[in-house]
Amino acid sequence: MTGTRHRLNEYSDWLALLWSAVIGYLSLSPLPQLPEIAVSDKLEHFAAYAVLGFLGGVSRRSIRGMLWISLAIVAYGGAIELIQPYVNRYMELGDFIANACGTLFGATISFVASRRNVRNR
Repeated sequence: MTGTRHRLNEYSDWLALLWSAVIGYLSLSPLPQLPEIAVSDKLEHFAAYAVLGFLGGVSRRSIRGMLWISLAIVAYGGAIELIQPYVNRYMELGDFIANACGTLFGATISFVASRRNVRNR
């Protein structure tokens, strides 16, 4: 199990970077027609950013590092929301809130799991 954890630590920043590129592409790809807004849209935002928050937090050793990476991810989500109206997408405060909550959730899970792992050694 520690081998898997070590490999995840080793690659988590690269996976986070790749996942953030996927989020950026999906969030900024122009749509020919704007979709109807559904509640599940917020769940999708939450889940996507929870994964990003988790991956970004895996290799962080301190609460300070976790807070900085979380802030950077929330800022990234905010920047995407600000750009969306220029590519035929909706800018929504609800999406930004879902992004931020997902980021904090994923980062918290990552941080708690890493602390638990350290205590169990």
